[in-house]
Amino acid sequence: MINRILLISCCLLPLVTHAADESAGPGGWKGEGALGFTSTSGNTDSETLTANLGIAKESGQWKHTAGLKVIQAETDNQESADSIVLIARSEYALSDKSYVFGKIRHEDDEFSGFEYQNSIAFGIGSRLIADEQHLLDMSIGLGARSLKDAQSGETEEDGIVTADLIYEYTISETSKFGQTISIEEGEENTHTESETSLKLQIDGNLSAKLAYLIKRNSEVPANTEKTDKITTISLVYGF
Repeated sequence: MINRILLISCCLLPLVTHAADESAGPGGWKGEGALGFTSTSGNTDSETLTANLGIAKESGQWKHTAGLKVIQAETDNQESADSIVLIARSEYALSDKSYVFGKIRHEDDEFSGFEYQNSIAFGIGSRLIADEQHLLDMSIGLGARSLKDAQSGETEEDGIVTADLIYEYTISETSKFGQTISIEEGEENTHTESETSLKLQIDGNLSAKLAYLIKRNSEVPANTEKTDKITTISLVYGF
């Protein structure tokens, strides 16, 4: 059931964006792509390549974002694990600081021991701080999730509570510190992600980014570690 809802939501998202464009002023998508090298420890100890793509658009009271993260790990020149995470989120501003949101998330992560984790959630958020130097955004929501055990093949569905935090600190014109925390808590599993990053502008739209990602699942299949830690050094191109 949840997978069907996610599929329908993915199909409707472009229509929602188009409807927002019709009532808003001119605007366009912006984003960034990154390619990097990763050192991974946890369920998989290996050398890893990563690729990230993120896009965003604001039209009137609407804000739409989408992101794709891909990790491919190799050990002894053989593919050992892949991770694909796709997130789409739409926000509608209620005021300068508060908003309501809807988001969908798909994760196909061989590091975690789950064949997939899919979720959909709706909630409310607030930009507690938004000035030239600091950004602090927090949101909470309720939703549903479907996950499949990679070993047993069993599929579970549960209700979830979500919490997201975004903090950005502009150190200078060429450097920015970032911290994000995302939590999905349900009866079957609590999934937590924390990323700490430092981005340094090299020239124009090209930057270097150092990031440390921690991913944790409270309930995992047998012989699977609960926590994965991923250190990434990547080149980022903004557009």
